[in-house]
Formats: sequence, C-alpha cells, structure tokens
Amino acid sequence: MREAATISCVCQLLRSPEKLDLLMVLEDLENDGPRSKAHLLPVVMSLILHALFAFILWSLVFGIESVSSIRLTASLSAPSNIVALKIQETVQPVDPLAVDGDEPARSTDATIKNLLLEALADKVVDLVEETNQVDEQEDSPNSTPVVDFFGAEAIGNKFVFVVDTSYSMDARNMERYRRAKDELIRSVSNLKPEQSYYVFLFSWQTRTMLYQQTPSWIQVEKNHEQRLDRWLKDVSLSSGTDPRYALSLANTMKPDAIFLLSDGQFNHPNTPFSETGWLLTDGTRSQLSVVEGIAKLMSSIPIHTISFENPFTKDSMQKIAKLSGGSFRYIKTQSHVPVDSKRFLAAVQRIEETHREDLKPSSELQRRMSIAREFIADGEFAFAEYIARPIRDADPADIKNPILREILLNIIDEELGDARLEEMQINSEVEQWIQKHQP
Repeated sequence: MREAATISCVCQLLRSPEKLDLLMVLEDLENDGPRSKAHLLPVVMSLILHALFAFILWSLVFGIESVSSIRLTASLSAPSNIVALKIQETVQPVDPLAVDGDEPARSTDATIKNLLLEALADKVVDLVEETNQVDEQEDSPNSTPVVDFFGAEAIGNKFVFVVDTSYSMDARNMERYRRAKDELIRSVSNLKPEQSYYVFLFSWQTRTMLYQQTPSWIQVEKNHEQRLDRWLKDVSLSSGTDPRYALSLANTMKPDAIFLLSDGQFNHPNTPFSETGWLLTDGTRSQLSVVEGIAKLMSSIPIHTISFENPFTKDSMQKIAKLSGGSFRYIKTQSHVPVDSKRFLAAVQRIEETHREDLKPSSELQRRMSIAREFIADGEFAFAEYIARPIRDADPADIKNPILREILLNIIDEELGDARLEEMQINSEVEQWIQKHQP
C-alpha cells in the first residue's frame, strides 16, 4: 500500500436553474487495493458533506428558482467503484415571507437538505458495509476446508489416510513410526467440525481404524484424537508392504482425497493372502501391481503420496501421485546422528569375514554396496557412508554393479552432504572400532 494518495476535489455548479450537478471525484493512484480505498472513505465522505452543506447555505443566501435534479458522484479510481446519487423529485421554491415588515426572509425549507441527507446516508451505509466485508475477507483465514499431512495439502471434507506399518517402520529404534504417528495425530487434530476422516494401516495385512468391521467416517468430535492415538500405540508392526487392499477399501468410501505414506518398496507374498491384492466390486481379487491398479481402478480420487525417509521409494510414489492427480512429497530423515550401533558393528564384522574368505576385491565391494543400501533405506546415512567409502575410489573393474554404485553415492552425497560419522555423537563401541581400523 502506498503511503500517500493524490486527492482532487472538483465541485461544479453549472448549466441552468433547472439542474444542479455536484461532482466530486476522488482520484486514487492506480493499483491501490480495496483496503487503501477503505481508509480514504472518511476523507471522501467529509468532503462530500462539506460541499453539500456549502451548497445548501449558498442556496439559502442567494436563492434559486427550482432544482429539478441533484446528482452526486464519487469515484474511487476504477469505474466499477463509481457511486451515483440522483434525486428525481423536483423541489419547488417557497414564496418569500415577511417578518415584522422587514425585508422578506428566504425560505428555510429543509426539503432539499432532508432528501439529500437521507439518500446520502443510505449510500454511505452501503459503502461502509461493502468495505467491512472486504476487510473481513482479507483479515480472515481461508475458509476453504484444507488438511495437510507432512506438507501435502488436500481440499475437501472427507479424507482417508493409508499408512505403512511394515517392519521397516521400526527404523532408528522406532523413531520412524513414532514420527509418522505424531504427524497423523497433528493432522487430524487440525480438522474442522464439518470434516471427517478415516485411517487404514497396511503391511501384508490391513487394519481398519479402531478395529471396525465396516469402515465408517470418524467425526471430528471431542477426544477423537485421543482414541486414534491409543489405537496407533496398540498396533504391532508386521511383514510386507502391500497397500492394495487398503486402497480398495478407501476407494469405496469415496473420499475427497487419500494420503498414502510408505517407507518401503511395494511387495507381496509368493502365495497371496486374503488381504493382499485389489478388492474388486464383485468381491473378487486382482493381482495388478499398485501402480497398474491405481491407473485402472481409482484414478478419479487424488492420492497424495509421502515417500517416507527412504529415497528408494521415490519413483513409485511419484508415479502414483501423477496417475491420480495428487501431489508427491519426499520426507527426509530428521537427524543424521546414527542410532543402531549394534547393527553397524555386526555389519562391519560381516564385511571382514567376506574379506578373509574371498580375497577378491569385487566380493568385498559387492557386500559393502548391499549393506550400505540397507542402511540408506533405514535412514542410517552416516553408517552407510562409512561402509561405502571404499567403493568411491575403487577400480571400476572391481565393481560388479556400477549403476548401483552411482545411485548409492549420489544418495549419500545428497542426504548427508559433508557430514561424517567420526564427527557425530556415536556409541563408545563404534568409536573404538573406528579408531582401531583407521587407515
């Protein structure tokens, strides 16, 4: 908003005794918004009223024969904001009256004044109400119902959350699962009373919220978050990562949007379970892949995907979001400080065993890439970087899978940057091992 505006007021009395036009034009700077105009309104109205009363006083002093029309126009920069007042009634002059034999007094008939003030007051009220409405719209938050989950936003009143509860969600000493749970609680806590939601948990099994036999919408009412929290704390992680049945059930509820969170690459058992695969409308099952099923069975509902702390899940989750018209988010691990020290020590011992059993560099390098990949998937990037160091400068002839090598090194550099395990707070046993194996 500009600090100053240019105001010019032009009052014109012209034409004939049959018509008087009072024109007041407020020329504001171009591009000033409704708030700027609203702030100038008191000045505009003051100028109008002063000009009006000056005219009435002039008419009483000098007299006029007849006024057939009075037109008042206020312009606030744009033509769409012009306000016009026109009083159609003709005001007849009043004959002079003698007062105590002195000069005849001019008429003090208040007809002109009353008509003008009544019409002007109505218009001022309308303008003030319109300005207040604009101010309320600008000051109040967006009234459109919105929900967000890890930064992915959706508009509507009914939402389904489909959340991974496979074993990999126990990464970093269950830190990963707790983070997903806390964000889910936060998200539903911000819903409005007119909104509702539902939660499915999936692995190779699918759990309906609060163990309902038939999924039904959870209303945003008192203590609904506490009930959800208790249920999530009672959940046990299990094997497999297959969201197809959960997505099928979500599809039947016809939500405005679905949020799909997973930290793993989708898979299914060799022998299909009763809760794996797509549930079709005729009650049968389809073993289409997750991506194929979404393209053919539920592309009408936007699915907002959250690739959770595992960069290897990005590709499939991006495809799902694109096919369904949803958005994609990759959520990085919150901290690079290593957690699973016991696992790291077991991994480096396996590498040493491989070196002793097979003196070929290629075998050890292959083992290192495999272990580094597992640590990356679980968010232990500092451990992964330490284990993968020898492959960075290895002879290309000793690398059996150069594509995997490039992928691993790119991910480590992107996630970890220049940070290194030796610079972090680590377990004493890990520290001793590193010191013992300094090059």
